[in-house]
Amino acid sequence: MHGSFDHHETGSKWALAATVLSIGVALVLIATKLIAWQLSGSTAILGSLADSALDLIGSGLAFIGVRWAAEPADAEHRFGHHKAEAITGLAQAILITGSALFVLNESIMRLVTPAPLAAGNLAIWVMLLSLVLSTGLVAFQTYALRQSGSIAVEGDRAHYTGDLIANAGALLAIFLSLHFGWLRADAIAGILAAVFLGWSALSISRRVLPQLMDEELSTPERERISQIVMADGDVLGFHHLRTRRAGRRIYIQLHLELRPDIQLRHAHEISERVEAQLHGTFPGADILLHQDPHGEADDHDAPEIPTTA
Repeated sequence: MHGSFDHHETGSKWALAATVLSIGVALVLIATKLIAWQLSGSTAILGSLADSALDLIGSGLAFIGVRWAAEPADAEHRFGHHKAEAITGLAQAILITGSALFVLNESIMRLVTPAPLAAGNLAIWVMLLSLVLSTGLVAFQTYALRQSGSIAVEGDRAHYTGDLIANAGALLAIFLSLHFGWLRADAIAGILAAVFLGWSALSISRRVLPQLMDEELSTPERERISQIVMADGDVLGFHHLRTRRAGRRIYIQLHLELRPDIQLRHAHEISERVEAQLHGTFPGADILLHQDPHGEADDHDAPEIPTTA
């Protein structure tokens, strides 16, 4: 289990680094966009500013979630704190939804009553800065996500990926308004930013709700578990496979069917062998194996989750 601990410790460090960097980037973007919005009155920049403000809150929540999830199991939380990331992800989705509605309302008002932009060149430079910083952050988050598998980092990256698209749209809208007099382009960009915010909230919800509801792993993952278990020559079958995911931790429980006449020590050795093979494919997983005599499986009320293996 030492390798499992090292895996999660390394992942936690990468996840924490990604959330700290995102907080720093959000602070810089908020300061610059606030100044640009006050000088230009652009709803596209307002939408981007609101998104960055929500990014700061979301990144703060992600930081708390990552720190909380990394805490070891204690007397009150025997399974650990891994669902903390899913809880903070749900909070992020709620905040982003509120931001999307605010930006949509402001953009529709500007679409009905368009107004020329002030300090347009400053707004362009601010949006260029946003694009550069967001691109660098998303690249780092992508690498950190591969190292950690953190749902909090995944949610944060979704924010900033949406920012890249929204900032590019805002930049184009400001340019068209400033140089071609297409005043409503700014409002349209704001509406698009609101749509991206709403889509991000929906995407995050789809990732965190299955974890909070203890949804089973995907069918391919369960089939892979079945293949690994049955690859051991001493395993005659298995039943009552239960799986779930909490944050970066996967939980696997199942009953091995072994020959009835083997000694307890031998049964234990088989279980450890199967567990080691499962850890090879699912590093850091919390695995619980129970041994049953083949042909005398105990009866449980929980429904079986079928696999094709």
